[in-house]
Amino acid sequence: MRVLKFVAIVFGGVVALLALTLLAARLLINPNDYKDRIAKAVTASTGRELALPGDIRLSVFPWVALELGPASLGNPPGFGAEPFAAVRHAALRVKLLPLLRKQLQIGRVDVDGLDLRLQRNTAGQGNWQGFGAAAPSPAPAPGPRAEALRELAGATISDSRVSYQGLVLEQVNLEVGHVIPGAPAPVKLRFNLAAAPRTISLAGKFNLTPDVAKSEYHLDRLQLDGTLSTAPGATPVPWAFSTPELSVDVAQQTLRTADFSVQLGAAHLTGSLEGSSILDAASVAAAFKLAPVSPRELLAQFGITLPRTRDPKALSTLAASGDLAYGSNALRGSKLEVHLDDTALHGSATVTNLDTHAIGFDLALDRIDLDRYRSPAQAGAASQPAQLPGGALKALLMNGTLTVGSATVAGINLTQLHVRVAAKGGVTHIAPATAKLYDGNYTGDITLDDRGAVPAMSLNQSMTGVDVAALARDFLKSRRLSGRGTITSNLTTRGGTGDELLKSLNGRATASIDNGAIEGVDLWFEINRALSLIRKQSLPSGQGSGRTRFDTFEASADVVNGVASTHDLSIASQNLRVTGQGTANLATEAIDLQVKATVYKGAAGAAAGTLADIPLTIAGTFTSPTVRPDLEAIAKAGVQQQIEKHKEELQQKLQDQLKELLKIK
Repeated sequence: MRVLKFVAIVFGGVVALLALTLLAARLLINPNDYKDRIAKAVTASTGRELALPGDIRLSVFPWVALELGPASLGNPPGFGAEPFAAVRHAALRVKLLPLLRKQLQIGRVDVDGLDLRLQRNTAGQGNWQGFGAAAPSPAPAPGPRAEALRELAGATISDSRVSYQGLVLEQVNLEVGHVIPGAPAPVKLRFNLAAAPRTISLAGKFNLTPDVAKSEYHLDRLQLDGTLSTAPGATPVPWAFSTPELSVDVAQQTLRTADFSVQLGAAHLTGSLEGSSILDAASVAAAFKLAPVSPRELLAQFGITLPRTRDPKALSTLAASGDLAYGSNALRGSKLEVHLDDTALHGSATVTNLDTHAIGFDLALDRIDLDRYRSPAQAGAASQPAQLPGGALKALLMNGTLTVGSATVAGINLTQLHVRVAAKGGVTHIAPATAKLYDGNYTGDITLDDRGAVPAMSLNQSMTGVDVAALARDFLKSRRLSGRGTITSNLTTRGGTGDELLKSLNGRATASIDNGAIEGVDLWFEINRALSLIRKQSLPSGQGSGRTRFDTFEASADVVNGVASTHDLSIASQNLRVTGQGTANLATEAIDLQVKATVYKGAAGAAAGTLADIPLTIAGTFTSPTVRPDLEAIAKAGVQQQIEKHKEELQQKLQDQLKELLKIK
């Protein structure tokens, strides 16, 4: 009993001595007296200035508790005068008795009003790097040493803010539950991301399993959700992110998740993600798959209404998959598979510089009908060529190739289309451009120049062996010309609208067509009318067949300010040749041609043994041409014929008159 009594007295004395010591420390030690020493020590070890304008409060039992605020830690040189981090209030509690046993058991860590400002300088260094020079670590002394973190009762970060290069997280609230090494700890997170005009809210929860000794952290059953608002007053769009596990290794600067799921409105995305150098120079690789979604429905959730299209079913289905990689300020997409409606695209694309938005690509389409995505045609509206995108090309940086199995654009059907596009400094060059076109071949060299105040374009194109009837039917919506031929053009133009482009068109074009016909014009009928006029006979009755067949059709035209002038029009068949000259206004579609039809002997429909040159005038428009005999020319020709017919008789009469006048015998 005496022994027990002695032990109790000794133990009580130790406890009393400890209590008196702690009480004395609490009463006699004022931590505010050590502000300067603390600030100097932090500056010496980190190279940054610590400011402690607020009070520091210290308690020692049963916790060693430290409370401070406000406080701030400065930036390293070269990052400005604003602080790297600041807090309104922070509190840290550590259990005393385990600490005496060299075990670190932290109670709660509470931070209120944290303002963390992350930056990178022009050299790519972050202001969270380089906390002082790394000094060589001395060899540990033999004997027992304090263990790493044993326990964390919990942590909270409330009403805080984190910013990085213009990206700002506001109203950040983080709650971490009881943390024991090797055991999962529950975590809850909420914040708002404001990036005008969008606002993203987030609320999430997961279990955190830290391995502090290895700097590894495992987030199990991660679930994040929130809303995305595209504009003030807009209906928020719900979103969610989940993954069974996300692993982060701070020492190796890696992260990995083998399986994630993202839901954004009507869109559902799944994939995997890996990252390296996540703190220094982040490099991220991901595989993704977008389940089929309606673009119209998805964009409508963001308050975006797509324009009407000629095909009401266009933009109804979108699906995609592929690999993405981010690093060195570039974003790369490979193994891309995109399905839009009934079009499939595959290949690769890269944003080679996210600052300049330079793009490289190698893509292939199986088929696409671009006309179904155009705005509905207005009744009675005249067809105009596409407008040049003035201003949009000035900053375009692009280099890539595109192949298309089959395409329909502006009514033209092409197959085996291959184009290379290079854009830089406001000049976009599309060359070479090749395709199969209506049983023939197309080659093109197109340049769009947006360097000046008015965009300009040059076109050097050739179509060889094409079915002219099919081309005219689909492109010009005309059935007035048929045959197989070659059409070339070397043209320049400038302007922002279709009318301006036509009116400023300059250059040269040629056409050579074999074994065809001109529909809507019966030259034989008009020739017979002209012959009847010359012979002073009755005009033929009826309207003619409305068709003129030919063996060859050849013409070249010089184009000046939208007006094409030809001097070598030639249409030839076995018994007929038509030559002529005139103009065609490409903007107004008005035509004015003077032609001469030469009828050879034996021509069907012509009088036997006759040989005649018949002048004709072609006027009207491209779509409604009119052909009429040139009456003035015919009248002159008739007078000339009468003169030739009575030439000898007139000469003889003239001689007789002269003899009578001169009395010559």
